[in-house]
Amino acid sequence: MIQTLALTPGDRLLVLAPHPDDESVATGGLLQHAVAVGSKVCVVFFTEGDNNPWAQRALELRWRIGASDRARFATRRRAEVEQALAQLGVPLADTRFLGFPDQGAADLLLHANDLARGAIADALDELRPTVVVMPSLLDLHPDHSALAVMMTLAMRRLDDRLPVRKVVRFLVHNPQLRSRRHEGSLVLPLSEAQRARKRAAIACHKSQLVLRGSWLLSFASDEERYYLAESPSGLEQHPVAEARFDERSLTVSVASRTHLRSFGPRTLCLAGAGEPPVRLVVGLPASGGHTPVREPRTGRVLGEASFDGAGGTGTLTMPAGLAGTGGPLFAKVERRFGFFDEAGWKEIARPGVR
Repeated sequence: MIQTLALTPGDRLLVLAPHPDDESVATGGLLQHAVAVGSKVCVVFFTEGDNNPWAQRALELRWRIGASDRARFATRRRAEVEQALAQLGVPLADTRFLGFPDQGAADLLLHANDLARGAIADALDELRPTVVVMPSLLDLHPDHSALAVMMTLAMRRLDDRLPVRKVVRFLVHNPQLRSRRHEGSLVLPLSEAQRARKRAAIACHKSQLVLRGSWLLSFASDEERYYLAESPSGLEQHPVAEARFDERSLTVSVASRTHLRSFGPRTLCLAGAGEPPVRLVVGLPASGGHTPVREPRTGRVLGEASFDGAGGTGTLTMPAGLAGTGGPLFAKVERRFGFFDEAGWKEIARPGVR
């Protein structure tokens, strides 16, 4: 059943935006709704959008982009988001910029970065939201999907201390899944006035309109769509087709496909809760065989796995102990080339873990 998303005056809304412009594109209508009903709002920006070189090249008509250029671009994008939020009625005081590197969320996740984990946990602890809005695990942008994993891990760690009544996800970079409604979809109908304000907010992000203006403005449609659960079709088509634990082994069935957006050698990445946190990368040999299981931050070899398969399709078997024993565990197939992911992250069910 498709439900309508609605807030109350007693709600505290936390929107976790990977980059400036995501707040307008994905949640511009919801932010207006929150302001109108009197909900408390906090928009947390994980990055300042500093590392978007093709947009910057097109805007500034320069080829070489250095550190000072990226810093200047971040300043511009922060000014743009302030203008956009003003269009949506959200005061700058209701925002927080964490300042982590653009296109760096996946590395921060795989390196179990304490600063990133702490910043997200602090935002949750301080606002104590009743409604959390965050990216989908299945978003094809690696910053979006990695941030979804970080937020999920942080919320489950703080579960007993948070009054969250609803967690909803948004999709930006996955047009195939965005076009589908499914059980667990939430819609927020937008009036003509709300659509106009959302369009005006998106238009404030002038640095992003040069290369993809019509696509961004298309998000100012007659409804915003959110999800209580990840798309069943997206999970069924995920390259991590199945994962099974037994007493000794974790077996992962992989069915990876080559896309123009994502190609080259494959690596299975695992991220999970625990002390220390579980972070593993395992190369998938093109023609099968044994392969080391490494800790990504240091490259240290922790054990050995075997891959029975070829061309991205097959079964990986590794010692179960390397994947830890408690808390959620997430998996992703990463490709060496291409800006976007093949599919984002997928949660692996552990025995006895909700």
